Amino acid sequence: MAVELEDREMTLVEHLEELRTRLITALASVAVGTVVAWSWTGEALTWLARPVGGLVFLAPTEAFFVRFKLALFAGFMLALPVVVYQVWAFTARALGERVRRNISFLIPASYLLFIAGVLLAVLVVVPTAVKFLVAYGTENVKPLLSAGEYVAFVGSLAVAFGAVFQLPLVLILLERLGVVNRAALSRQRRVVYFAGFVAAAMMTPGPDVISQLALALPIALLFELSLLVMRFSR
Repeated sequence: MAVELEDREMTLVEHLEELRTRLITALASVAVGTVVAWSWTGEALTWLARPVGGLVFLAPTEAFFVRFKLALFAGFMLALPVVVYQVWAFTARALGERVRRNISFLIPASYLLFIAGVLLAVLVVVPTAVKFLVAYGTENVKPLLSAGEYVAFVGSLAVAFGAVFQLPLVLILLERLGVVNRAALSRQRRVVYFAGFVAAAMMTPGPDVISQLALALPIALLFELSLLVMRFSR
């Protein structure tokens, strides 16, 4: 995705005006996305509650705010391409033309990888982790999950997985900027794999091996994908 920029020097006032315009555009896109998403937050909440069989709310306002948070998160996801583009268009002025051309693909790739991470968390990790964790209940200690706490749990995992899936872009960007090189990364493969499993153990709830593997294996695959892209993009 190319960004057309003028190469002239901008004054501080012009920079601040551009920052203001891009912030307003990004926030407006999130607001529009939130309004669009609000109409199906009820169905989304019902679908998210499936792994636990149902949720409860403990305060009169909890159900409303849970649906609002869902709409806000979905609105952010819908608006993310616009938000990322605005950030990129503002910061790209500090980069040379050659660097801008080399890393402009990061915008759509970042969005797609973030979506992939969120889907893995919501569709695979959350149902498995919840099933494992609620199994610690007993006949007299039954789960009664609050909608607010459960949605916060799902959201934190979704964001964490989406962030982890940015690994290839971070490595490729560092390689393009000359900070790291493919040969050095390849020699550290075992260290990266070990760090990936440690990170997965810390980011997934409880000692659930399936959830940990669901994050650790993609980390390893994303690392290898990064090396592959580095190899054939020169």
